[in-house]
Amino acid sequence: MIKSVRIAVGLLAVLVFVNAADAQKPGIGTWDLTTVSPISETKSVLEIREEDGKVVAVGKSAQGERKYDSAVIEGSTVTLVVTIAYEGSPMVITYTGKIDGAKMSGEADFGGMA
Repeated sequence: MIKSVRIAVGLLAVLVFVNAADAQKPGIGTWDLTTVSPISETKSVLEIREEDGKVVAVGKSAQGERKYDSAVIEGSTVTLVVTIAYEGSPMVITYTGKIDGAKMSGEADFGGMA
């Protein structure tokens, strides 16, 4: 089942359609992801799953796939960290979301820039 995610600078807003399997572990599943920043709006797919007892996140877009550096689900809190190249330098992006029923809200830190 595909879920929707919309991320704005400093704000993570998620529309979630939960099925019985997802209800056991919030955040696990496939998400349509839209990241909105002052310079662009980027669409991708985010897959969050469990592998060998660990939470793993993989972003997929027209540019390919990128495994996130870390993915943690603690209760209803989801924290995702990914390092990207920005203007030739690495930038660490940390997404922190709180799941509340069928919604997730929170923040995105773009390497301290936004």
